[in-house]
Amino acid sequence: MSMRSPDDDQDTDSALGVADDADSAFTSSASRATEWRFENGRRYHAYDDGSEHSTRTFPSATHLAPSSLTHVPAAYNLPNDALEQSRLDLQHVMWLMTSHNTLYLSPLHRSSSLHSVLDVGCGTGAWTIAFADAHPDAHVIGTDLSPVQPAFVPPNCEFLVDNAERDWAFGGRKFDFIHCWENLAPGGWLELREITFPWRSVDGGQPVEESPLLRWSEDVRRGAARAGIDTTACRSFETHLNALGFVNLRKEQPAWPLGTWPRGQMEKRLGKAALENLESGLQAISTAVFSRYLGMSRESIELSIMEAQRDMRNPTKHYYAPL
Repeated sequence: MSMRSPDDDQDTDSALGVADDADSAFTSSASRATEWRFENGRRYHAYDDGSEHSTRTFPSATHLAPSSLTHVPAAYNLPNDALEQSRLDLQHVMWLMTSHNTLYLSPLHRSSSLHSVLDVGCGTGAWTIAFADAHPDAHVIGTDLSPVQPAFVPPNCEFLVDNAERDWAFGGRKFDFIHCWENLAPGGWLELREITFPWRSVDGGQPVEESPLLRWSEDVRRGAARAGIDTTACRSFETHLNALGFVNLRKEQPAWPLGTWPRGQMEKRLGKAALENLESGLQAISTAVFSRYLGMSRESIELSIMEAQRDMRNPTKHYYAPL
């Protein structure tokens, strides 16, 4: 987490309204966002999915048989169907367990005012809604590529369809807490949470090639890299934020154990949830990334998933996901 210095500028406007042109853009985006795209048995986001107005290029997989896998470049490579939404809700619980049942680690209790809060990539909106409930005087906005959030939310909670990797359509609006620099009010807080790939083992330097799960997670890293995504980026957050002028940086490096092998009861509960989360997420994480960017066939992907699943259930193995 990090803070923008209050002395950076004198613009402390925290008006709750979004500019008219931005509002029109969001309305237009929402109308296209529910035209879901289906690929390899899973449902994916439609808004900014790479099929139109995309300037990025991706490696070709034309050598695959037409009947093997379909692939379309996209801004986000995981599905948004009911199965994935359930996994994301479980992941929200895991984050709460990791942070001792708190919604955030930033010292917001020291802030004299908390008017505008932004949750970037809000997913199902579980965190956004919980924060809005806990802070009824704050206006809380969640943005995501997929409009899959509940229809009934607290009156101070709002969801918008938006791609955070493109220009934000908030006009000159500033936020007191973002879950960036351009949209963060002086004195506001930015909190970043990421999962790192590849994953690791505590079993003394087990070679990746001898571990199906570690090999799977390394393939996730390789595929994401070909898509222009650095799955180890969080290791450089502190350096980049310092260079941008953020102050009061605080870094924590917890981990999610995969299974009940840790000794503490809380860690065992977290590990059980993490194992369940991964079991339901192996296909979601693998299919698009492996087919689009590694050119793997359906059979190869299914074999990789099956071997990784068997390996992570092995009680003699002790894996964890770095955060």
